[in-house]
Amino acid sequence: MRKYFIAFIIFGGSLLFLSCDENVNCYGDLKEGYVLNCIIRSDTTFQTATLSKTYLLDNFDPYSDPESHAVEDATIRIWKSNDSVAVLSDTSIAEPENSAYEGEYKLYYTNSFQPESNSAISIEALLPDGTRLQSSIKVPAKVTMKSIAEKIPLDDKGAINIIWNTDQENPIFISKMYIIYSINETNIRYKKIVPLSYVSYNNTALPIYPTPTSQNYISLSMGTMDKVMESISAGDSDKSKYIILSFKIEIISLSEELSKYYNSTNRSLDTYSVKLNETDYSNITNGYGIFGAYVRKYAGIRFTHAYIESFGYTPGVSDVE
Repeated sequence: MRKYFIAFIIFGGSLLFLSCDENVNCYGDLKEGYVLNCIIRSDTTFQTATLSKTYLLDNFDPYSDPESHAVEDATIRIWKSNDSVAVLSDTSIAEPENSAYEGEYKLYYTNSFQPESNSAISIEALLPDGTRLQSSIKVPAKVTMKSIAEKIPLDDKGAINIIWNTDQENPIFISKMYIIYSINETNIRYKKIVPLSYVSYNNTALPIYPTPTSQNYISLSMGTMDKVMESISAGDSDKSKYIILSFKIEIISLSEELSKYYNSTNRSLDTYSVKLNETDYSNITNGYGIFGAYVRKYAGIRFTHAYIESFGYTPGVSDVE
């Protein structure tokens, strides 16, 4: 045993020596390529795409390079099967606040492409050097509401249950819930995000928000709704100036490609796993990136006036029985 232990020390020391050798390349050779990203929305005619090239740094922080690696003067087209082609125009927009990059942000866009659910769509990017990037996908099926609470709260003050349907195979859904309200009868509308629940940690209630899931339902307790309603005016004694309008839910169904991308990059699927490198998922021929699509469904539930007024707020829409 002692002999094996000494051998392990010698082997470990040799690895340490190699890791400190300036001649050892920890990154490998740069595999040059292009990255095309385009996520198609089925609820609008406005679509965008980004095109860039791979680059190599001398450290592990991709944001340490302030230079933009966007590719300009490319021709990007998207089309539906047996339909006309939409050619994207290139443009520049100001960098978001606190962005790691310098200069303007380059992208391509069109305001004349809106696919139907379950339709096949394709994209092609022809670069100035002749490289051609391509991909084809299928837009997810429609999302329809199967069952939804008629009002908040229900007569029995039970949980708020929302169920939806889709013909999508192996779907992944992203849900978002919020309360719409205004202040002092202005035209400005505010959104208060509603979590699925709260957990207690160090005497503090921490919100738990929905994550992408294959489940097609949400059950929200009235206790959680009460806590969110109270937080709208936290610290303000004048409750009546808060005008409550409605409760909204937004359901997004991801295409197969976006679902695979999420599953390949999600770090919370296995608490006991440690990822030593980033997973590279791509469905772009001759390059890297993601071409995907999603469909969105909205639904609303009205609050009863009695419930709104129990918090001191003002109802903003007609009452519901």
